[in-house]
Amino acid sequence: MPKDFVRVERARRMLPNSRHVAEGGDPLMTAVFAPPGFGKTTLLSSWARHHRGQAGGGRIAWVGLDAADNDPVRLRTGILVALTNADDGDRSGAEDPCPLIAATSQTEDAFVTSLVDVVGRRPGPTWLVLDDFQVLRDPQALHPVESLLRHRPPNLRLVVSGRTKPMFPLQRLRVAGELREIDANDLAFSCNEVREVLAGYGVSLAPEDLSRLMETTEGWPAAVRLAAQALRDSADHSETVGTFAETDRVVAEYLAGEVLSEIPVGLHEFLRGTSVCDRFTAELATALTHRPDAAAVLDWLECFSALISRDTVDGTSYRCHPLLRAYLRAELRRRDSSMVTALHRTAAGWFVANGEPARALRHAADGRDGELAASLLAEHGLALVLEGKVSPLRRAGAVLPAAVAGSPAMSLILTLADLMAGERVAAELRLSGLIAVSPDGTGERESALELVVRTNWVRLSGRVESALEELTARLDRIGEPELLVLALINRGTALLWLGRHRESSSDLERALHLASAHGFDYAILHCLSQLSGVASAESEYPRMRRLAERAISFAKERKLDRSAAACFAYTVAAWAAYQFLDHARARELAPLAVGLLGARNDRTVEKCAVSLAEAVDFEWGADPQAALVRLRGHWAGVTHKDPTLPALIVYETAIEQRMALRLGRPDWAAQAERRASAWLGDVGDTLLLRARMHAHYGRAAAVRNLLDKITSGSVACQVVSTRIEAHLLGAVLAERAGDLRTAHLELRTAIELAEPRWALRPFYEAGAKIRELLVTQVGRSGHLDPFVDELLVAIAVEPSGVSAELTPREMLLLKELPSLATVDEIAGKLFVSVNTVKTHLRHVYRKFGVTSRREAVDVARKRGLL
Repeated sequence: MPKDFVRVERARRMLPNSRHVAEGGDPLMTAVFAPPGFGKTTLLSSWARHHRGQAGGGRIAWVGLDAADNDPVRLRTGILVALTNADDGDRSGAEDPCPLIAATSQTEDAFVTSLVDVVGRRPGPTWLVLDDFQVLRDPQALHPVESLLRHRPPNLRLVVSGRTKPMFPLQRLRVAGELREIDANDLAFSCNEVREVLAGYGVSLAPEDLSRLMETTEGWPAAVRLAAQALRDSADHSETVGTFAETDRVVAEYLAGEVLSEIPVGLHEFLRGTSVCDRFTAELATALTHRPDAAAVLDWLECFSALISRDTVDGTSYRCHPLLRAYLRAELRRRDSSMVTALHRTAAGWFVANGEPARALRHAADGRDGELAASLLAEHGLALVLEGKVSPLRRAGAVLPAAVAGSPAMSLILTLADLMAGERVAAELRLSGLIAVSPDGTGERESALELVVRTNWVRLSGRVESALEELTARLDRIGEPELLVLALINRGTALLWLGRHRESSSDLERALHLASAHGFDYAILHCLSQLSGVASAESEYPRMRRLAERAISFAKERKLDRSAAACFAYTVAAWAAYQFLDHARARELAPLAVGLLGARNDRTVEKCAVSLAEAVDFEWGADPQAALVRLRGHWAGVTHKDPTLPALIVYETAIEQRMALRLGRPDWAAQAERRASAWLGDVGDTLLLRARMHAHYGRAAAVRNLLDKITSGSVACQVVSTRIEAHLLGAVLAERAGDLRTAHLELRTAIELAEPRWALRPFYEAGAKIRELLVTQVGRSGHLDPFVDELLVAIAVEPSGVSAELTPREMLLLKELPSLATVDEIAGKLFVSVNTVKTHLRHVYRKFGVTSRREAVDVARKRGLL
């Protein structure tokens, strides 16, 4: 067994065993077919040893085939000799096969009779392994195998292994459920298995390099081992992962000797010609190789070399294994580099003719065809931006003549591509060097495009007002669908960040309609994500969740779930989960959103994602104190002069204030309130923050004065949840004052405001006292009863993370608990009665979920309170 052998468990479990036979679940034939280097023989040898070493494990008869076995007489002889000498680990009773040799020269009936005699009189299962089955090319040689399948004894099973599928039909066995197939996908190494192989060579790769290695090898065991050997001797693993397939001599020798040697020499040129394309149809193969029989050639290659396969997505395209394709490309360059350029240009022309401009651009770039690239960029550039296909745009831009690349229209398209790719420096350089565009009729399109690009640029950096006014003035004069969608997306997004929700929604809905009609996938995802943000800003939580989840589903369907546009969708979906108290979903989505952050995202998107991630980590992470510190750090460099979505300010400062109060930092809580006031002024949302600070210090009159302004509607609120929370705080105050009538009225109003939005979190945050009041509403709220029932379930227990905030008196007591002072001594130091200390102590225990002083101290230290 090779020292770096990795047992592929899923394939091993698919192999037969005696238990399967006893239970009647073992098929007549197990077929193991994969290209060379997939460990077929190694796997079967390990399986055979395992069964031979087990009592009752069954008998294994092994026939290693070669070209001479195309003689049916020789093949029958080999099968009968192997079956005669098959054993289960005890060879003492092995028979002399010589008398059987004569039988193989008789009729096929005699072969069957001998077969039944040899196998049928032995108890237990027998497996006949025919290895290297691909060497049987003569149809006559397959007759013994077909006879064996038709007339086999009940205890005989067949295991065949080879590089290509057998020439006799397997459909009957497949339909009858008598065939188990193990192919290259089952034998390929997983990422963890590749990591294990590399470790055997003393190699450890960074995650991104391991991902690239998996893309190149697709888990092909031989390729993984060759890569491991190359990496073991390399000082630059990242460089080696990218080049070993094309430059490593051992890889070249292996592919030439083990893979291409099995393919007729006349087809090598065909393979090299098609290697410039990652996927190709028979028609494109004809254009590249000038072979009118390309379809027949591809069918043969698919059948006799699993490294050439039909694309499972569309069923009409073919692909070559990435490692083999890289080798073929390198070989093509070594033979004639000019041919590579010519082939890329041929492919580009074919893709243009067949309506695939993105793929045409990639080949135009690789073929250094600047003229074709310029033509494609001018005609399809904006559409490709809206489809999210910016990589071919930027690659094509690199081969443009300097005069063409510097033209206004081309420079603006490339700037958009740079912005979407997160290359802000490159985009800024292009914009700064842009030639002034004439606003008259001859430059109308370029002028509108420049305005859209500049709006996109300032939107990313956060300052949008002036550009927004110019874009609004120009919008009605834009007729080109691609340019109009870009303009509406940029204006709609900017309007959202400025808090102009209705106007934003109108632009984004219109852009979504146009984008859907033209198949602009990236634009569709952006619109859905931003519309979910509008719903969030308006506290329309059910609509917010529907749109965000729809955006995520669309992103996954179109393979855009790792794009910048998906970041905001994940953020809003996580926020929806947070609001609906779906804590598991919030914890799942928030890190995904943060993981997609980068220079491609608006600054506001970044602030939304990181703020929510810290709120989630505060609730359920290991270190709430650290989460609060990070949240404050994220907002430390943001001033009231930076345009920021007003709803985001409200939500973030409320969360930050609540976090600070729970951790005993009223000074930080006050800072959050002051920051919100600087941004928003004395709106209802900032008054609520102020009321919470007064409530923390027990100033009931001041709290009521502020709440009256909010609940009476005399001041505006940015988000509806502010009014809900104001009524809930009023209910708590009234209940404490013994005014149950007012408490119930305030609670009823909060429920009426919350029910259409299914706003659960304000009640959850309000705590156990609100739950006590809710119990009195059960069965008395009419159409609101289902919502009340949901609330009682949602706030049945204290939050699972940091509990309710401690009052200033409770914080003072908490700081005394680590000392050895008695309750009497603490009471004397704090100038309060012993009973007061005991009351505060019970409150601390309840809020921490503990029952002893030691446990309270431990929890406080973990949360950074001590």
